[in-house]
Amino acid sequence: MPASLPPLTALETAMVASMNGRRDANLPRFDGDIVFPDHAGDFFSNDYLSVNRLPHIRQQFLDTLANEPLLLGSTGTRAIAGTTPQHVSLERYFSQQFDVEQAMIFNGGYMANLTFFGYAPQPGDVILYDEYIHASMHDGIRISRAANQAFGFVHNSLKDLESKIKQILQQYPKIADGTSTLFIVLESVYSMDGDFAPMEEIIDLVEKYVPPQSAHIAVDEAHSIGLFGPGGKGLLREWGLEKRVHSVIFPLTKAVNFIGGVLTTTPMIYQYLSNYARSWLYATSLPHVDVVGIKFCFEVMQTPEADELRCKVADNSWLFWKLFNEATRDIPRDVLSLLNPDTKNLHSRGLISPVFPLHTMRAVSLQHWLTKYGYGAHAIVYPGVPKGTDRVRAVIHGKNTEGEIRDFVKILRRWALQEASQTVQARL
Repeated sequence: MPASLPPLTALETAMVASMNGRRDANLPRFDGDIVFPDHAGDFFSNDYLSVNRLPHIRQQFLDTLANEPLLLGSTGTRAIAGTTPQHVSLERYFSQQFDVEQAMIFNGGYMANLTFFGYAPQPGDVILYDEYIHASMHDGIRISRAANQAFGFVHNSLKDLESKIKQILQQYPKIADGTSTLFIVLESVYSMDGDFAPMEEIIDLVEKYVPPQSAHIAVDEAHSIGLFGPGGKGLLREWGLEKRVHSVIFPLTKAVNFIGGVLTTTPMIYQYLSNYARSWLYATSLPHVDVVGIKFCFEVMQTPEADELRCKVADNSWLFWKLFNEATRDIPRDVLSLLNPDTKNLHSRGLISPVFPLHTMRAVSLQHWLTKYGYGAHAIVYPGVPKGTDRVRAVIHGKNTEGEIRDFVKILRRWALQEASQTVQARL
């Protein structure tokens, strides 16, 4: 007889109960050893430009590595032995690339956001954030010394933002008199909805009401770097607004298609975070191979080939939107629809994000259906997104073919028709 399994510990018993709760609530699982297929086409990764599918780029990277004297290891944390000439050189490179006073590199975008928002705010400061900012920004705010003075405003609502700024100036006179800071926290393009921040209008409101010595606008460009702006340098530079904000976080894990993150900020904030931010002080610095890879991928992002891929992402995104709208005209919105179609491009100035939140309250069912056909779909449900906005987040890429896009839409429609039919039968 097979040996019996050892009894669960108290910790494991509590974890089993939690996992069973996910199952009973029909919530998706994200186990680390689940590998999703993508042989039907990449419609879910963040490799917007499809750089990972370009074999000549792979060979160029290998050739670059072959010429580097240092590759393995990083020798320690940045505070001890992990600050090497290569790390400092990379930060200076980004300062020049973005034409800013100071750049700071991190192991990832999450770490960059956790560090900046967790340690830059000082006692007496106030944080005002868009309610849809990324979880990493929320996590940083929660550990900051301004956590009890952090307030959200309605997503992309200029009216609510203006009202909250006025309230804060009345409630916190040190901001009005220039002795404390009001942080305004945004994403340029929002990761879950694929919509654009009304960036210039937000900046105008901040400049109208907040004394310049008290205002600090911080923007995450995770889902715009690589896609917009000269050389793919982001939405702020696309619209010429980069000199009107104060700190910008550039995660390099999406269109740049590597690891790491860059914070552009002031020399004093760089020095302060270097000495006080625990998430930076005690994290092992990037290994040399990553330092080389970051610069390599950032330069690939600025090539003529990347410019062509950016155009292709936009063309493919418009095509998907058109085909999806046509395919779902007769489908009930709660079965399958594009979430917030009227506001997706409301502030885009003619641009389009390749992120499409496909709304359905049967997101787990849609995930299983797409997985069966070779798509790496992931259901995203409450509390990961606001209640009532469950979705599968589709992403269009530079190397998606028209045939792949048409096939993807057909598969989506087939599922939606099946679900709609079942709904009608259940009501009879």
